[in-house]
Amino acid sequence: MKKVFTDEFVSWVSQAKQLLEEAGIPCFLKNEFTSSMGGEVPFFENWPELWIHQDQDFEKAQMILEPLRTSRKAANTTENDQANWTCPNCGESNAGNFALCWSCGFELQEV
Repeated sequence: MKKVFTDEFVSWVSQAKQLLEEAGIPCFLKNEFTSSMGGEVPFFENWPELWIHQDQDFEKAQMILEPLRTSRKAANTTENDQANWTCPNCGESNAGNFALCWSCGFELQEV
């Protein structure tokens, strides 16, 4: 048995399971109902996981799941993501999604 996919959202892991089942790869979910343990164990240890039964299916499973991984990464990225910026007033680094410097309140002007 090998783990082939994990995510914080069971919906993504369930979609991965469906893809493998459609390809004839026996698999199963672990930690499907452990979200209620949040705070008692590290959060990533109770994420839902997808496991395959037969190790020889690992490479095929990885190829099948690659498009889903790519979609998942794209879902985490928005068009509004901006690069971090350095405040010209005080020199502090600020996250790209903020228009005000956290340190001195300088307002970043749109160019």
